[in-house]
Amino acid sequence: QPTQILRAGGNYGDRLSSFATHNCRTPGGHPEGYLEAFGNIYRNFALTLSAKMDGKTPTAEMLDFPTFTDGIRGMAFIDNVVASAASDKKWTEYIL
Repeated sequence: QPTQILRAGGNYGDRLSSFATHNCRTPGGHPEGYLEAFGNIYRNFALTLSAKMDGKTPTAEMLDFPTFTDGIRGMAFIDNVVASAASDKKWTEYIL
């Protein structure tokens, strides 16, 4: 049989073992580092929380995660994109 390339997230039916499909967490099309990026966010938040609970000052590296304000700005961006797509105008006001 010729060499085959099986990619993560592919619909291979019975061709992969149950162990392989169980451990294949990254959807097809996502680059390496996708899960690690989220892992870093959660780790840094947990390290910051732990440091603060211990009365310590978190390091700059620990503080590398999105803030509440970042989340609000992201949601505002999506709302503005949807409003712009539904509008007949060429330009729409960006509301934050």
